[in-house]
Amino acid sequence: MPKIIRIDAAPYNIPLKGRLTWGEGHELRSLTHVLVRVELSDGAYGIAEAPPRPSIYGETQASSLHVIDKLLAPPLLGAEIDSFASVAALSARQPMVKHNNTAKGALDMALHQALSLSMGQDLAAYLGATRERILLSAIISTGTPDAVFSDVSAAFDGGLRVFKLKFGRDIPAEIKVIRQLIEAFPAAQFYVDANETLEGGNAVAVLNQLVELGLMYCEEALPVHLLRERRQLRRDCRMPIIADDSAFTIDDLAREIAFDTFDILNIKTARSGFSQSLRMLNIAAESGKGVMVGSQASSLLGCTQAAIFAGREAVTSPNECSFYLQTDADLRLAPPIIDGWLALDDVERSLARTQEALRDFV
Repeated sequence: MPKIIRIDAAPYNIPLKGRLTWGEGHELRSLTHVLVRVELSDGAYGIAEAPPRPSIYGETQASSLHVIDKLLAPPLLGAEIDSFASVAALSARQPMVKHNNTAKGALDMALHQALSLSMGQDLAAYLGATRERILLSAIISTGTPDAVFSDVSAAFDGGLRVFKLKFGRDIPAEIKVIRQLIEAFPAAQFYVDANETLEGGNAVAVLNQLVELGLMYCEEALPVHLLRERRQLRRDCRMPIIADDSAFTIDDLAREIAFDTFDILNIKTARSGFSQSLRMLNIAAESGKGVMVGSQASSLLGCTQAAIFAGREAVTSPNECSFYLQTDADLRLAPPIIDGWLALDDVERSLARTQEALRDFV
């Protein structure tokens, strides 16, 4: 049975082609992430990516490096792992360090990746991913109409067919742009992410208007703390609601299911690792909820790991695992996107080559 003999973390910085903006003033100009590398006694290793988001999780690159090195890694050294459940059990002990979502998520994914290699399995087989293809979506930043059109056009030319539009800053203007996008890209599908910016008084009318335009879903229409209002919104509107910021953890998910606030769960493996993500997937599916997988604006490494997890049969919706296309990085190892889909085998090969390329980075 292999033992965990080494855990390292290092800064991982990647420029973006342009700013990502959302909500009320949030923006991302570059990826200032952390790579986590786990090595086992039999030589197997795993690498995963922590994407700190100070405005979302309160983590920074510096704090993630510190908490991994000083608090999360030391108790794991010397531990034996031989199954998914054994890694999940180790990760379950991490709540003694509160929050630090993406630091914990990266460490969990690196452990699972290392064990899959130790067991001679590719990650898809290890995670129970059986779909041959994964349907992708692309995140489109807020901005001027010309900028939004340019971003959608570039992503469409890159093979994507489903688009998540950031929404809620100037609703009349944004709806006008949405109408123009629908006319200009008849083969595309669209949904919106309001990032908690809508107002309870007009949210139903706004979302029903979007339904009439043919949009698929809305993510987090109202502020998360308005629990009862969000429950009522789901009852009153015809637009399926995606839970994201309201369901970071299993405890969050249990609350949201109890209040029946959403239709589709957005699981982000970057913040819940594979251990929690699998439990959340099963809970959502058992509760009759749809599931999509997101990657928290990750690089190619994080996106391919998330995409492989999205190969599980219970994942029902397009998956936000294409953000690597927005990075100003060498993407020669990226899998091809064909009419909006990734082939699982291509993703697996891309991940293996990316891991090997990063092996000595950490």
